Amino acid sequence: MKKIVISICLLFFISSFYAQGLKFVETTHEFYHIQETAGKAACQFLFTNTSSDDIKISQINSTACPCLSFDWKKSAVQPNEKGNIHVYVDPSNRKGMFAFPIQVTTEENGKTETYNLMVKGYIVPIPKTKQEEYGMKEGNLRYKTNQKRYIMHREEIVYDTLHFYNEWDSVMTFSYQSLPANIKISYLTPSLKPKGEGILCFSYDASIKNDWGNVFDRFFMYTNDPDRPRKTFYISAEVYDNFKVWTPEQRENAPHIFTEKDEYNFGTDTSGKDIKCTFTIKNTGKSTLMIRKVKTSCGCTTPTLIKTELAPGESIPVDALFRTFGKTGSQYRTIDIITNDPDQPKLTLQIRGNLIEVPKK
Repeated sequence: MKKIVISICLLFFISSFYAQGLKFVETTHEFYHIQETAGKAACQFLFTNTSSDDIKISQINSTACPCLSFDWKKSAVQPNEKGNIHVYVDPSNRKGMFAFPIQVTTEENGKTETYNLMVKGYIVPIPKTKQEEYGMKEGNLRYKTNQKRYIMHREEIVYDTLHFYNEWDSVMTFSYQSLPANIKISYLTPSLKPKGEGILCFSYDASIKNDWGNVFDRFFMYTNDPDRPRKTFYISAEVYDNFKVWTPEQRENAPHIFTEKDEYNFGTDTSGKDIKCTFTIKNTGKSTLMIRKVKTSCGCTTPTLIKTELAPGESIPVDALFRTFGKTGSQYRTIDIITNDPDQPKLTLQIRGNLIEVPKK
């Protein structure tokens, strides 16, 4: 028992002898808010050498951000001597919350030690100009964006808002006329004074669109802007089955689309000919696979399917025809197959290669 006590005391003595010698007042500094426009922000970490030997800080670094820089006493810190480490954060071209770890490397007691510090806070960005905030322009009207895109199911309705800014020196008025049946406007700012900001609130109803896969709509807003009175907005979506309402049993017995090869590369060929290829798709699931829609990336590509319902285990060919007349250079075409597979509602088949002109005789 006496030997055990002596051993424990000895281990404690050894661990105390080799304990880190720098005692920091704090190891984390909170900047709170740093203005990007204010230049570098600085803080300092105070410490005391609590050991009986000199300690030298050999290196301070951080892989978290190149915006950090450091300053410290390069000579050794004597026992009981106080010191500090200055940390600078350059907020230029940065914004939002940050938490940057810092590693302090020392030479003490004949070995290398590492201390971990951290600076954190929030960088308040430079306020954007109206031209930056509303980056798109049509006539004298600017938009944050005039395009919206959604991924949604067939029974879903999305509600959204478009924002615009009048940089004209006169009052601009706004109205709309006929809309696609699946788009409804609930509010439109009727007029804007110079440098005024307005909104257009709308809804997009996929059930009324009654389509599958990639779909597209556009509508117009009419103004008294002499440069371009009609303004255009674009709405696109990817529409699939409402898999969110499927029960665990439905998912367990779901259909699944599968293909061993989803790309056909025809290499290098001459322009002007028809390129044909065949893909094979299979239903590896437990219930009927429904092919909702087949859509190509170009009218020059035509797919042919022999049926749109596949029983479990059934395979069918998908014949594709790529008309290359008038096309040269690198080519990439796709065929999207939209199905009721909850794990892969869209299968994309690809045709690629390079076309060269027919050599003249």
